[in-house]
Amino acid sequence: MPVAGHVGSDYERLRPEFRVISNPFAPAERLMLVPPIRPDVSLIHAIAATADGTLLLDPMEDDALLAQASRVVVASTERVVGSRDELRLVGDGMILPGIHVTALVEAAGGARPTLVRGVYPADARHLEEYVAAAADDASFKRYLDRYVHG
Repeated sequence: MPVAGHVGSDYERLRPEFRVISNPFAPAERLMLVPPIRPDVSLIHAIAATADGTLLLDPMEDDALLAQASRVVVASTERVVGSRDELRLVGDGMILPGIHVTALVEAAGGARPTLVRGVYPADARHLEEYVAAAADDASFKRYLDRYVHG
């Protein structure tokens, strides 16, 4: 993928697989070419889904692209609906065919403390608590014990 914003950054030194070329449409401009990624597993959260794994995704996110690039996709969803037509009734978004999804679980609120546009907002206080907890291993363990393992 061509990326203009990273030309001249440390990426040129640290990532030898990234190449810098002249833009073929504007030769005075330089572009960095970034090779595609191929994640082994991706975890994504959908607004809604059908039982076959067809997902309604937030069009502001890159989840569909991530899913298409991944070897395995585990998707959670706010709710499972009966048909693809029902997905469109839920709201606007990008439809990702179920062929890209390996496993699906219904998990209302599964994106919290982040947001699902049109369903619930981000929990800013909780995100601040998470950032503070991530400062060191001991506080992060306490965070995990409270919110994940507890």
